[in-house]
Amino acid sequence: MGKKAVWVIFRPKDPVKLDKMRQLYLTSYPHFREMSSLYAKTWWVNEEKNEWGALYIFNSQQDVDNYLSSDRWRNKVPEKYGCKPEVTAVLDIGAILFKEKVTEGEDSWLTPDSTSL
Repeated sequence: MGKKAVWVIFRPKDPVKLDKMRQLYLTSYPHFREMSSLYAKTWWVNEEKNEWGALYIFNSQQDVDNYLSSDRWRNKVPEKYGCKPEVTAVLDIGAILFKEKVTEGEDSWLTPDSTSL
C-alpha cells in the first residue's frame, strides 16, 4: 500500500488568535515525531475564516484508519483545540519533496525551540 494524505479542518466556535494556535501546534511536535505511522505533517491557517488545519501523510491506509479511530483523535484532539476536526479528504499522493535543511523565512512559524524537536 502507498502513502495516504489526510486533509483536516478545525473550525472553532470562537475566533482563535494566531499566537495561541501556534503554541498549541508546537506542543504537539514531540508526539508526532514519535508516531511511526506518520510520515509527515504540516499545519495551515486561514485566519479570516477562522479555519485551522493540517495535512497528515501516513505510511498506509491502515495507519490512517488506526489514527482516526484512536482515543487521541476522537477525544484528546477535540479537547485540546476546542472543536471536532473535520476530515475533508483522504488522498492518494504522488512524489514527496523534502528540503535537506529547514530554514526560517519571514513570518515563519518556526522558532529556535521547534527546530530542535
